[in-house]
Amino acid sequence: MGFICLSFPWLFQSVLAVQILACSAVILLLVIRLSNLRNSVGSALFSVERLSIGELLFPAAVAWLFTLSWDQPVLYCISLLLLTLADSAGALAGSKLGKQYYQTAGASKTLEGSIAFFITAALCTALPLYTLTHLPIAQVILLALNIALFTTAVEGASGHGIDNLLIPIGAFLLLDYYTGLSGHQLLIRSTALMILLAVLLATHHKHTLNGGAILTALLYSFAAFTLGGIPCLLATILLFIRHIIVQHRLTREQVFVHSIDVILAISIPSLAWLTLGRGQSLGYTESQFGFICTLAIIIYMLNTGTQKHLHQKRPNMWPGMFLTVLVLTPSLFIKVPMQHYLPVLLIAPVLAWLYFHWREPTGQATIYHWIKLSLLAAIGSIANMLITLVILS
Repeated sequence: MGFICLSFPWLFQSVLAVQILACSAVILLLVIRLSNLRNSVGSALFSVERLSIGELLFPAAVAWLFTLSWDQPVLYCISLLLLTLADSAGALAGSKLGKQYYQTAGASKTLEGSIAFFITAALCTALPLYTLTHLPIAQVILLALNIALFTTAVEGASGHGIDNLLIPIGAFLLLDYYTGLSGHQLLIRSTALMILLAVLLATHHKHTLNGGAILTALLYSFAAFTLGGIPCLLATILLFIRHIIVQHRLTREQVFVHSIDVILAISIPSLAWLTLGRGQSLGYTESQFGFICTLAIIIYMLNTGTQKHLHQKRPNMWPGMFLTVLVLTPSLFIKVPMQHYLPVLLIAPVLAWLYFHWREPTGQATIYHWIKLSLLAAIGSIANMLITLVILS
């Protein structure tokens, strides 16, 4: 199916036609799966017993990708090749050769499958760029390595077929952004991505992130650097260092494995500000400050959450205040007026106190703990930025 969709830029002149085709495909899949046809036509078309969300996301991803890239057929084909060939190569290598497993969102994946995905993704990116564009060979290689590493992390971190949407759309957006960069800018981003991955892997004995969480943390840190620059990356690193220090001080019985849930809980409210800045709904400096303030609030809540995990009856608020101030220090590089720090320093301890009393003192953190953390962080960061931008500006 993926190879057929590769011909769409030359078969269809209208975006609407592809969108209608995708909607029809989704409806047909639902009819087959949810009716008696699943025992006849459905058994011939599909080899799985249950409906995978990936089946429904594939036509939606193709339509979305075609809409974004209707005038860039090369980028369309590369993005779809990553899903068609690299994903298949990873699945095949994982099932036939896989021996080293790691946990991700709702599934187990193999290191061998991820390596096969990476190699295939690099080739799927490099060959079309080299033969169909006028980019220098050095830039093609850097682009291929970046896209391959990025999509490998996406594939490894996602589950339940969600990669059918995230891989092609994420690859296209990254390609569209990166092809406009100079070789020097691309080299900086490539180096940052490699260093971040190396740090996460080199410290895997010191932190408690599982495989999926490591790859998601890589994507999060890279997004913070790409969208917010060095100040946002420094704030992210400080949060990670705090995690390593805390895990080192806990006993073996008190330590538990962190999954993708905690990374998503941190990334959703914080990256929202950088996204607003990229979409020019907010100034660049304001979006950076919003991101850093959100992490400052989160690190305060994580500190009191750890105290609740250790069954303390009352939270000790002073260490959290120190951590909040520490995370705020990278914002000095963006020259924020000093009075703008006051709201976050007042809001953070209130939310940390609320989180301490809202969080259940269970041994293993559940997804509900992280939902509460993310919700409070979102509320606190919005309140902080409203006060900062409306009242203090």
